[in-house]
Amino acid sequence: MVLSAFDRVAGPLTSVVLRDKPLSGAPVRKILVVELWHMGDVILATPALQCLHSMYPEARITLLAKEHARELLAESELVDEVVTFDFPWTAASGKYDLSRYDRGAIVDLIRQLRKEQFDLSIDCRMDLRSNVLTRSIGARRRVGYDFGGGGFLLTDALPAPPADQHKVDDWMTLLAALEDTAPGSMPAVPYPLLMVSEKERGDAAQLLEAADISTEDIVVGIHPGGSHETKRWPVDNFAETARSLAERHAVKLIVFVDPAGCGSEMKTANDALFVRTSIREMMALFTHCDLVLCNDSGPMHAAAALGIPVVAIFRTGNPASYGPRGLNHTVVGEGAEWGDTSDVPIDEVIAACDSALSRAGV
Repeated sequence: MVLSAFDRVAGPLTSVVLRDKPLSGAPVRKILVVELWHMGDVILATPALQCLHSMYPEARITLLAKEHARELLAESELVDEVVTFDFPWTAASGKYDLSRYDRGAIVDLIRQLRKEQFDLSIDCRMDLRSNVLTRSIGARRRVGYDFGGGGFLLTDALPAPPADQHKVDDWMTLLAALEDTAPGSMPAVPYPLLMVSEKERGDAAQLLEAADISTEDIVVGIHPGGSHETKRWPVDNFAETARSLAERHAVKLIVFVDPAGCGSEMKTANDALFVRTSIREMMALFTHCDLVLCNDSGPMHAAAALGIPVVAIFRTGNPASYGPRGLNHTVVGEGAEWGDTSDVPIDEVIAACDSALSRAGV
């Protein structure tokens, strides 16, 4: 059933596949970066985007991604254009429901991107469908991983990396394959990077001031949401941890209620600020936090990419591959057996927060 579903999905892609153009020493003026998946995946691609600017300083960089990429990368100047499309096979559920596949829209998107005549495409997702997609778009050079039988669709098909290699390093491996021919040099691997504007920071500061949270306060942000229920530490555990931090460190608390409402029922300190925000508003509020406590999630990566210390709770994901990158981040649950996130002890999370606040000098 899965194979027949893929055949029907691949139809609009393979119907517009072009013949390969001969590779040459022509300059790279247009680059397409493909990251079709979640918030965290886009954020973990930002080191590669930073490196591409150094390696191809004259090139125009386009990112093909979901709509959240446009919000995440605003103010960052990491890409020249974001082309958005929500491919059905990247959905959290229902990805094999063929009624959701708009074949005409996929064909139209491919034709639009083919007109750009990209010199280079880079796709880190080890997925045959991604290789079919980039082949259909027809970039002169297509770099990706030879995984799942799609390597023949690439011009540069690299062996699949180790399963526990971090996603940032998966991207770096692809860029290393371009190092000898790029006009610029490949820099040392940077950390993920997001930016907020001074106006966004100012608007966030006004919101906090109205809630009696000042720049002198120690501020802990708590984001209890996550893309899957299995990733979410129980809200009551977050509440107990928050009460402990408020009592012992006199911190002010910001509780970020996710779009599904997770966190709205949290019973914590009386003066906690509960917020429902856009992605950009969340990012701006993060910059006023001394610490963010969260699950393995997109907001975890967003806080880390803004340079905010993170305590992240893992149990069902692999922090070696998808943990927060940067300085002063702590993963709780790392090294434990794969299991229920609720098994992560509260006292371990509280101790990790204590240590993070101590390192931050607060």
